[in-house]
Amino acid sequence: MPTIDRWGDQSVMNKFTVIHLSDVQLPSLPKTGEPPTPRPLQTIFDDVLAHHLAPDLVVIGGDLFKNGQAADYRWLRGYLDQQSQRLGAPIRVILGDQDNREAFNAGYLEQKRPYYAAKQVYQNMDFYFLDSKWRTRRTAGWLAREQLDWLNKNLHLAPRRRAFIFLHHPLDAPALRSLRYTLLQNNHELLAILHGHNIGGIYAGHLNFAANYLVDNTLPVTVVGGATAYVDCQDPHHHQVHAAVSYNVITIQRGVASVTTRPLAFDPQVARTIEVANTGFAKHRPRLMRPVDWERG
Repeated sequence: MPTIDRWGDQSVMNKFTVIHLSDVQLPSLPKTGEPPTPRPLQTIFDDVLAHHLAPDLVVIGGDLFKNGQAADYRWLRGYLDQQSQRLGAPIRVILGDQDNREAFNAGYLEQKRPYYAAKQVYQNMDFYFLDSKWRTRRTAGWLAREQLDWLNKNLHLAPRRRAFIFLHHPLDAPALRSLRYTLLQNNHELLAILHGHNIGGIYAGHLNFAANYLVDNTLPVTVVGGATAYVDCQDPHHHQVHAAVSYNVITIQRGVASVTTRPLAFDPQVARTIEVANTGFAKHRPRLMRPVDWERG
């Protein structure tokens, strides 16, 4: 089930800094020998330290591995614990479409969960980390009904606190019309729950390019560029992939967030092309989970 952590409250609202990166897409560990240094991930952490950004929180927004195994996620947990000590800040991860939920549960969490959602409280701000990985579809996102109910309950428990939401899949917007096949598919269900609440921002990844827009005319959505790639989607049916490294610095003060993008590398050479046929929303909703499915995670 989702978890809730509470950080120490302070009487004065201070600047709060979040490092947000996504789509790490680490390769599986070698069967023999020492694990290689995760270069783009290490590059980002080193840049954070070199520029004295002093984060209060680091969020890795999904696609941790490409079809990773339990041993991969177990190693990642240890590596991130070390980096958390270096940065002096907790590191939160969420799942992306390319992640293996069963392997993540076994290796990273060491427990079975139907989804991985959590909440952290700092001063008068709530940070939600949602699991938008869709079990039955590779790229599109979906928030389970039980997870939405949990979010709804927690928002009502603290209606005055400013809430910031992190998930892997972005919400729909006119500029992303040709990418609807890969966005969050049940946007309206999430927006219905968020309506009327004190939402400071929604933060996503997945697209491998940066974007900023409003949904419902009021809710700001920020999409962070990829930690290992940039994807040019100008042609809706032929997406060009470039090697690239970037991350976002989110600065929150008095409940208002501003975002700075830090691009660290970009290769103009096209590494590969992603062919896309149908660009519209998925036609089918995921089946309802039975109790046995929840037990399997």
